[in-house]
Amino acid sequence: MTLDHQARRIVVGYDGSPASRAAVASAAERAGDDGRVYVVHAYAQPHDWVGTPDYQRILDSVLDRAQATITSLEGEADELGLDATTWESEVIADRPAHAIAGVAATRDADEIIVGTRGFGRARALLGSVAHETIHLAGCPVTVIPERVVQHAADEAEKALAAS
Repeated sequence: MTLDHQARRIVVGYDGSPASRAAVASAAERAGDDGRVYVVHAYAQPHDWVGTPDYQRILDSVLDRAQATITSLEGEADELGLDATTWESEVIADRPAHAIAGVAATRDADEIIVGTRGFGRARALLGSVAHETIHLAGCPVTVIPERVVQHAADEAEKALAAS
């Protein structure tokens, strides 16, 4: 792990959700001017049982969606604070938690930041990306719940309406 005066390396999971956008903004802020942010977007490869002609078509579609997600992030880089730090994106065919933890290990990350949608008790029983990442990671993991992001947006809207 780096000391406070050294450049921080932060891995952040991104799926386009409001919580993952907040995670990217938090990572950019924590990394600062001399840090580095690695934005990870994972996708599931189609099963090979679909057959060769359909497999390539489905794979191309999945890859296009994954790349579109990262392209949309590139369009919002300034808004999320990524313009103030060095960052790069990685699109990986794997389960999200495994991809995020793998990039963090490879990049010797100081921290992982992920958002969570908070689908409730049923999701908690089945597991979530954030929960799995916490168990796989070799560094601290910060989780940003979507309900917190929504609450902050609601408060900002109230403040704007009051002025």
